[in-house]
Amino acid sequence: MGKEKRKCVLALGYFDGVHVGHKAVVGAAKALAEKLGVSAGVFTFAGDISGRFGKGAGAIYTAAEREKLLVEDCGADFVYAAPCSEAFFSLSKEEFLNFLEDRFAVCGYVCGFDYTFGKNAAGNAAFLGAFAEEKRRAVIVVPPCAANGVKVSATAVKNLLKAGKIEKANALLTRPYFVTGRVERERGVGREMGFPTVNLHPAKEKLPLKNAVYGGHAAVGGKTYKAIVNYGSRPTFGLSGVLVEAHLIGFGGDLYGREMEISFDYFLREIRVFSGEDELKAQLERDKREVLKR
Repeated sequence: MGKEKRKCVLALGYFDGVHVGHKAVVGAAKALAEKLGVSAGVFTFAGDISGRFGKGAGAIYTAAEREKLLVEDCGADFVYAAPCSEAFFSLSKEEFLNFLEDRFAVCGYVCGFDYTFGKNAAGNAAFLGAFAEEKRRAVIVVPPCAANGVKVSATAVKNLLKAGKIEKANALLTRPYFVTGRVERERGVGREMGFPTVNLHPAKEKLPLKNAVYGGHAAVGGKTYKAIVNYGSRPTFGLSGVLVEAHLIGFGGDLYGREMEISFDYFLREIRVFSGEDELKAQLERDKREVLKR
């Protein structure tokens, strides 16, 4: 006997960035699911498809980060991530919806006003509405969302991140922008100067931020530490590779090998070449005072 299909309302989308517009879509699915007494699910993709549809390559968040945000910040009961395969992308708009109907006991659908699906993005909110009506499923189409007079979209968030306008980007996201990674052993120069750092490489599919120094924070062992975060190269030491290098103010432990999140709160200053360690250390002291004031 086959496994019983999960009764749910499905929120449909790619959810790149998991911004406040996406939160509205999942929130509408959650409210409808509670009314119907079923689960609130989210349909997305398992990998980065941001460059596939001409929206600019580079994901704001990885698939794992998106799942975390969709559950923790948006309230989804579960996330279904479809394979990023040619076979799946080749499904027609009808085949795509039939795939969802076969996999889940769908009680309702929720999507954004500009949602498209199926081969060549042939399906849209109007087609979904007609399909749902025929199947006697509830359907909700969420209108565009604005924050501080800006239409909320993944493209808007990406443009702000690339320009280093972190505070404006964060106003569109469900929480301050963050990078997840495993802490790697580096050269130890920061420790010698009295500014030990945690160092991690962003996932390859992540959209590159503007190379700069930011004020941020990180949680370790249930405590949150303010941080000076260098994103990008380290020209004073002739190093050009992209690295997230964060000094957690007041933290003294060893985090090598740990998986952790570094959050970005605001732009602090541009990266520049210093004459040597003394000049760099003096700047870091100024950075520390500035971060502690905020």
